[in-house]
Amino acid sequence: MRRRLMSAVWATIAALCVITAAAAQTHPDFSGTWTIDAAKSDPQPPPPAPRGRAAAPTPVNQIVIRQAADDVSIARGPRILTYHFDGTETFHFDAGEVRSTVAWDGDKLVVSWKKEVFSPTDGNYVTTTGKDVYSLSGNQLAVDSTTVSPKATTRLKTVFNR
Repeated sequence: MRRRLMSAVWATIAALCVITAAAAQTHPDFSGTWTIDAAKSDPQPPPPAPRGRAAAPTPVNQIVIRQAADDVSIARGPRILTYHFDGTETFHFDAGEVRSTVAWDGDKLVVSWKKEVFSPTDGNYVTTTGKDVYSLSGNQLAVDSTTVSPKATTRLKTVFNR
């Protein structure tokens, strides 16, 4: 009986050590100003056509990331989105409602999103989902984006330099 009790105690101590080590694990810091490396990136899709008299949008060649313990902010052009690591959804409007969450997958930062747009042609809402996976290699940031729409699944890799 005493032997079983001691085995259980040691198993519990070992489990606590593993949990403590996992909790102490740090993630890479994505903070910085990143400029696109067109030679290493997939060809970028053209920006959407302007509506009405609006000026044609300029392509975004830079992103700025600010990372803290509780959240990460990603600025692309004039839009700054802040994602919280507690699982709270981030909401913004981009020709439809977009709801996003962020999570760590090992050393990768994963932004998962869902966009709903009303389609007058179909007379209902169309849902598109996606995942943007951020990974670091030295002073290079790679963003692997996957978009799943009712029409197709597309993948796009964009590489940035610090």
